[in-house]
Amino acid sequence: MDKRSLWIGIGTGMIIGAVLLQLATVGQNALSDSNLETGTAAAELTKEQLETAAKRLDMKLVGTDDELYTEAEWVAKKKQESSEMQGDTATVPEKAEDTNTPEEPKEPQQPASRGDKKQNAVSEPKATEPASPNEPQAATVTFRVRSGNSLAIVAGNLEKAGIVDDAQAFIKAGKAERINTKIQVGTYALEKGESFESIIAKITKEPSS
Repeated sequence: MDKRSLWIGIGTGMIIGAVLLQLATVGQNALSDSNLETGTAAAELTKEQLETAAKRLDMKLVGTDDELYTEAEWVAKKKQESSEMQGDTATVPEKAEDTNTPEEPKEPQQPASRGDKKQNAVSEPKATEPASPNEPQAATVTFRVRSGNSLAIVAGNLEKAGIVDDAQAFIKAGKAERINTKIQVGTYALEKGESFESIIAKITKEPSS
């Protein structure tokens, strides 16, 4: 290759390099202007407009002071906060300041009593004791002793009529009084629960009717 071709190649390369350098400078300036315009336009938007635009893009608007976390960092932070909350012991509440006790109300003054008028003493009513109810009278039973009735038969009939509770006890009391041959035939007015002595006294005497 001769020197002429060499110089032509060098000159062509310098021209091409100068052109590329010029194009790069122009593109950089254009990019800076575009970024400046975009930043200016974004700066002119209000916070509400920015939040609306972020919501449309399914994004969240954060401030320059907000701390951003990855998903793993966020989970670790929440676990740490939870452990710190569980580890803290409850603090004893401070004692409330003593409030001033209210002053006791003054006793009202008693009205001056007039000398010519005296208060009449009120006498308490006397309570009267209620009258005790009358005890119910025992039921009277008409009892009949037939001819030929022995002490055992009479005792059994007295038990059936409800005058005595135990016929054997009445027989024992009658034998003690030896009334086997003293029982009188007739009709008698006896009371339920009447004593053995009273019944024996009545049936060993002739009835009045």
